[in-house]
Amino acid sequence: AGAVASIAYQRRAPVVDGNVIRVFARLRALPGDAASPALTKRCWALAEELVDPERPGQFNQALMELGATVCTPKAPACERCPVRSLCRAAALQAAGGSNISVTDFPAKAVRKPPRLVRLALAVLEDPAGRVLLVRRPETGLLAGQWEFPSIVL
Repeated sequence: AGAVASIAYQRRAPVVDGNVIRVFARLRALPGDAASPALTKRCWALAEELVDPERPGQFNQALMELGATVCTPKAPACERCPVRSLCRAAALQAAGGSNISVTDFPAKAVRKPPRLVRLALAVLEDPAGRVLLVRRPETGLLAGQWEFPSIVL
């Protein structure tokens, strides 16, 4: 909503997407992973504070473009970055040698290992070639989708 309001209507509206979170996390060396509510909240506050009231659309487009083309997740082009002199992550990398990298910001999310589920599954076909399908519950994993009848073992 903020991108449309600022770009199409020149309204002063902040924009925060994955690219913006990455740019802000690196510029300010903010702790937390990109999905953390605390980091996202801090990025919204920064976006609100920094958006240019005179040219909000251009500011937001530039910020999103910076994250998409220069301040990329795995191979940031710091040497081409127009705000490198303000980047705390780059300064930490320069001061810390090989211990700290710009790509350490934002931190990588700790993922839970996938849960293994064993199922018994039945494929029932009638003489006309039709198969029996059942609908999954309306909540939870794959809500409302159709599947072959099964039970958890």
